[in-house]
Amino acid sequence: MIPAKIEDVFIHLTTDYSGVIKSIVAGKFAKTTFTILESIYDSCPFLEGTLDALPFNEPFLLEGMVIVSKAIEYNIDLELFKKEACIDILIHNRTNVYKYVNQLNQNRNDIFFIKRELTEKNIELEKLRKIADKANEEKSRFLAMMSHEVRNPLNSILGYSEMISAEKLNKKVAKYIKNLSSAGKNLKVIVDDILDLSRIEAGKLRLVYEEVSIRNIILDCKNDFQYLHTNKKVDLVFLTSEKLPDIVLGDSVRIRQILSNLISNAIKFTNKGSIVISVKVVAEAENEFTLIFEVTDSGRGMNEGQCLKIFEEYQQNELNDYRIYGGAGLGLAIVNRLVKAMNGTISVKSELNVGSSFFVEIPFKKYSKLNNSVIPVEKIKKKNKDLKGKKILVAEDDLMNQTIIRHILKKEKVNLMLVNDGLEALSKIKTAVFDVVLLDINMPNMTGEELMKKKDVITNVNTTTPFLALTANTSTEDIERYLTLGFSGVISKPFTITDFIEKIRDVL
Repeated sequence: MIPAKIEDVFIHLTTDYSGVIKSIVAGKFAKTTFTILESIYDSCPFLEGTLDALPFNEPFLLEGMVIVSKAIEYNIDLELFKKEACIDILIHNRTNVYKYVNQLNQNRNDIFFIKRELTEKNIELEKLRKIADKANEEKSRFLAMMSHEVRNPLNSILGYSEMISAEKLNKKVAKYIKNLSSAGKNLKVIVDDILDLSRIEAGKLRLVYEEVSIRNIILDCKNDFQYLHTNKKVDLVFLTSEKLPDIVLGDSVRIRQILSNLISNAIKFTNKGSIVISVKVVAEAENEFTLIFEVTDSGRGMNEGQCLKIFEEYQQNELNDYRIYGGAGLGLAIVNRLVKAMNGTISVKSELNVGSSFFVEIPFKKYSKLNNSVIPVEKIKKKNKDLKGKKILVAEDDLMNQTIIRHILKKEKVNLMLVNDGLEALSKIKTAVFDVVLLDINMPNMTGEELMKKKDVITNVNTTTPFLALTANTSTEDIERYLTLGFSGVISKPFTITDFIEKIRDVL
């Protein structure tokens, strides 16, 4: 017995050689369309000629035909078999199958067109990526160039300000010089912030993992800000937990940058009361400590909306903040990104006219060196090396920078030789021995880099002489390149008199 569902999808009939239906053997598909003693060509005109051409006793398959039954179209497949007395015809209803096949073909076509569209979009995105990369490269090149162009005159402004402030001045002039120096330092902060943000955006920020004493960092901040902080109405308090580890692994420069920024902001916006800087351990795991740094002030505070925006770029809470306090509104944005780069978090709690508290939580890897050596809490002061009588060659093309360098080294009673470019410097180091050579990186005729590449080849006179790079190019990549070339150190512009002297003493 054939199941009813199967009977509905086929019909088996026989015809004579002329196509007249002789019998319906089985099946119910389109049964009313096929009538005994009538021609099968009425319902299946495509069989005309086909039945005559059929070979004997061999099956023949005909696929993808269409018939109409009760005004409905059906897709069918036919199996034909020609025997001695009749022709067997088995008709299968494939309408649903063909519908699914058509749908699959349509889907395949859709996928093909989507794939082609995706390919085109990917090509377009690749072009846009290259354009964006080129734009970023141009931006980096522009910022590097502008950094150099700004830092050179800035070095002159700060250098002359420091020189003049050391002279005997009346109160009015001393105030002017102090304001000039303050403006110059503020401009330096803005330049540094812009370059830092650019490096972070370009993915060029490199964190160093070295042995760090958090107590020493706090002590450095205390020493620095007690000197810079002049408002007697505000107490500056530094607190460290006794449970702080002696050493952790981290980037001391970036930790100082984070704390310095937060402390500077607190000092800016606090007219009276106190600023408290504290650090303690909040968690300890097998391989790391989690420390929390807190900077709390009694300043003007912020509302909830200001707190939400404070870590965005170029944000300053009051329209005239940049006029009164300076800056470009980048400091906290950079702090936020540095903290995230260290896998830490930063948050703020604040109340208008009450004060603000910033919380920085950072995990640090434990220090596990077997000798258990400890960085001393108090800095060991280097024995100051006397520069008196030292023979120093300086190649610097900027006349104002020459004046500043001459002033600094004259006070140290140095035997100084100043030249204007790399070619002059090269001729001098061929014939005379110097205790230290300072080379400006960007000079006419021959740059400091070009000279360093020739130094070992051309002369053996100053092979052991330390060379220092004088430069306004202060990126990590630049400094690493100068050290790789053979420079013993780098003096970054703008420099202070103290920094300048210390850099020379360090290489002697």
